[in-house]
Amino acid sequence: MRFYGNEICCGSYACLNAMQDPSMDLQLFEISTSTPFGIRHYENEHFDRLLTTYCDPNQGMDRALRLWGYAVETVRTGTAEEAVQEIRHRIRPDFHVIVGPIDMGRLGYQIMSALLRRMDHYILLEHCSDTEAYCTDSEGFFRYRLTYEEIRAYLSADSVPEADGCITVRQIKKKQDYKMEEVLEQSFRYAADNLRAAEEDGEGSRAIMNCCRYLEQYKEYKWRLPLMYDIQYLKQRKVLMLFLFDKLERNRRCSRELAGEIRQIVNTQNDLLGKIYGNLQKGLGIEKGSFEEMAQWESRLAKVLCISFPPVLP
Repeated sequence: MRFYGNEICCGSYACLNAMQDPSMDLQLFEISTSTPFGIRHYENEHFDRLLTTYCDPNQGMDRALRLWGYAVETVRTGTAEEAVQEIRHRIRPDFHVIVGPIDMGRLGYQIMSALLRRMDHYILLEHCSDTEAYCTDSEGFFRYRLTYEEIRAYLSADSVPEADGCITVRQIKKKQDYKMEEVLEQSFRYAADNLRAAEEDGEGSRAIMNCCRYLEQYKEYKWRLPLMYDIQYLKQRKVLMLFLFDKLERNRRCSRELAGEIRQIVNTQNDLLGKIYGNLQKGLGIEKGSFEEMAQWESRLAKVLCISFPPVLP
């Protein structure tokens, strides 16, 4: 069994660990969930999710699985006890289950799990025996044996905004082969939809400026590390957009001119993110001008993609 793990896309890792299809590209699967596209800003005492994803993996996962040729049954449960009942009902030697989003900080097998509180996470569970299951976690755990009592104790979604108060259990089954042209075309559309929706929802470019205004109210030591964390992952999401448009151009699903304009915008944004991150490393705080530029380019990015894929009228 191949192990997928240790980048930012734990939901996609859980799916690929279940599928075990070497023809599937991890980055393209993550792109097809639409998670990398669009920015949202939250304000809370933890200063987490300062610049996070507009559409979290849980919203786009079922759609992505079907796009790649899989049937998916999704059950949302209110408690850990109900989740374990669903897991035990569905798990078989030839049927695995994907569980998440759940609070990574509650996974007792993780080293120093308290540092991971409130992080949304996904795991894969496989049949082991009537009392145990194998857990594959992209953070370095391959078929780790857990009792169902341990699983019940470890499953929580109460502090994870992406979970909407529920523990989600998924079972997937291959139904048909995927069509790369359709994967690329739909991923392109999902990217445009997310960026458009983020702008219309007061997020996107405004999330960047709202983040800057919010942080200016507090001492830097409170938010410096969380912001650096978010910038690292935002840069990785921007790289995934470059990857998508390289694929689209090579497969003649978008024009060279459009792909070139997207690269210019995203590369400029990555330079700005690098500048913001570097200033934080040096203890220089945040510069409002860099956030303003970043926001302007995010707005431009949404407009360019929405011209390519205008909204469908009712």
